[in-house]
Formats: sequence, C-alpha cells, structure tokens
Amino acid sequence: MKPLAVSLGDPAGIGPEVAIRALADFRPRGGAILFGDPGSVPKAWRPPLKGFVWRPTAVRGWKTGRPSAASGETAFQSVTAAARAVLSGEARALVTAPLSKEAMHLAGHDWPGHTELLAHLAGKRPDEVGMLLVGGGLRVFLVTRHCSLKKALALIRPALLDQALDVCVAGLKRSLKVGRPRLALAALNPHAGEGGAFGREEIEILRPWVRRRAKSRAFTLAGPLPADTVIVQALRGAYDAVLCLYHDQGLIPLKLLAFDSGVNVTLGLPFFRSSPDHGTAWDLAGKGSASHASMLEALRLADRHVS
Repeated sequence: MKPLAVSLGDPAGIGPEVAIRALADFRPRGGAILFGDPGSVPKAWRPPLKGFVWRPTAVRGWKTGRPSAASGETAFQSVTAAARAVLSGEARALVTAPLSKEAMHLAGHDWPGHTELLAHLAGKRPDEVGMLLVGGGLRVFLVTRHCSLKKALALIRPALLDQALDVCVAGLKRSLKVGRPRLALAALNPHAGEGGAFGREEIEILRPWVRRRAKSRAFTLAGPLPADTVIVQALRGAYDAVLCLYHDQGLIPLKLLAFDSGVNVTLGLPFFRSSPDHGTAWDLAGKGSASHASMLEALRLADRHVS
C-alpha cells in the first residue's frame, strides 16, 4: 500500500498542529509522507510521527500567528511537492492542511487557493475541477467558488451549470464510488422564485436547464428546489449531493452541521485530494488548542476511498 502525501500547510498557522495531531490519532494504511517545515512541529508533538517520511521544506523568516511571504512560500513549496508525489505515483492520495491565500500572494503566487493551484499542477483548467464539501451527513458541490456574490450571480448560466454538473457527477463516481448519483439543484431565489414573484432566474435559466440535463441515465437531477428545504431532503437521504449556486449557500448549512469535522474534496483532479474545510486560524496558532477533527476526517476519507 502506497502512503498518503500530507502537506502541512502554512507553518505559521494551525496546519502543522492539526496534521500532526490527526496522524497521532489515525495512521493511514501505507503510512504518510510529510511535506513541510519540520521546525513548525514542536518536539513534544513529534513522537507519533515515528516511521513517517519527511520531505522538508523550509523558508526562513516566518513567525507563528501571522501571514508572511516566508510562510506563504513554505506552504506553496510543500503542497506543490506533495501534489507531484501523487502525480508521479509515489503516493496514492493528497491530504492538505490549510494554507493562507494572503501569505501565498505575499510570496508572489497569485492563486485563489488550493483548488486552482492543484488544477494547474495537474494540467487542468480551473473549470474542470470543483469543490465538494462533505460533513454531517451532507454533501454540497459549489457551482461558483471564491468570488463576490455579485459576480457569482452574473456567472450562473447554462454553460457553467453544465461544467459543474459534469465535474460533480464524474467526481462522485470516481472519488467517492457513487454508482448513479442522485443530485438536486438549489434554487437561487426564496421559495424557488415563487412563480416569478421573487425573481425569474428559476423560470428563465434554472428550470429549463434541469429539464434538459435530467434526461441523462447516468444520474438523476431534481430542481431547482428551495434552498431552505433541499438541504433537509438531502440529509434525509433523498440526494447524494446538492448543487449550490454560490459559496455561502452550501457552506453555511455544511458548517452548521459539521463545523469541526467538515472536509473539502477536490473533484476533477487525476488523484484524490481532501482537506479540512477551515483556514489557518492565526489566533489559535502555536497554542495547541485547535481542533484537529476536520483534518482527521480528511485523512480517513482519503484512506478509505483510495487503495
């Protein structure tokens, strides 16, 4: 069994802590290769790492609890090396601890986040990959990701919906072994527009799109359904995932259900990648009090679905 590649994220944040504590609680089959700055791991945390392989990345000058070019460069080099280890076949899946977009930008790497960077490293366009959030018995897939709500609304067109659906279906089948995915599209407006009283996007864009795409035998697709009820239906087992049109539409219910244990799975990559659904938490860095539940679930998910 090949190991998992684990990048420790931004060394000035909680990434190293949550990664090490998670590995102390759960040892993946085949072990793990750790990519990051060993100096970000206090000696007291190191005993559980015995037997794991280190691929050190160290850029001097970072300080715990604050983003910097040095911490961003360390995180960038760590995740890049970890991704290449999976792409080369040395590791079987990638699990990433949180990095900081601000720190990465300070280091001169202008990526919106892990998702787009990993797509680039894998030779994929950003629209060929997507974010599936898993936790609390719920799966949500984001049609638009890290952009303003105003921009997200302007982007919601049939072509983008097609791309999101195709990535979601293929990813559920490949990464999570869902045979014939059952999907629902969350509506944009309250009460799914209430027949046009609260907006016409459902009538003019979303409903015609669902009718066209629902003819496939490779999956089932329902909607657009009111966003405040479709989540409940998914939790009761009606759907394998909900397509959410903008970031907070999917993340708010997911984090209400699984704030400490939600996992982000990147669909569309040629390898399995999971990560916690939280950030670097500068205010908790170095204090030893950050919850590692989400990182633990990310490790378990990768280990379970990739042999």
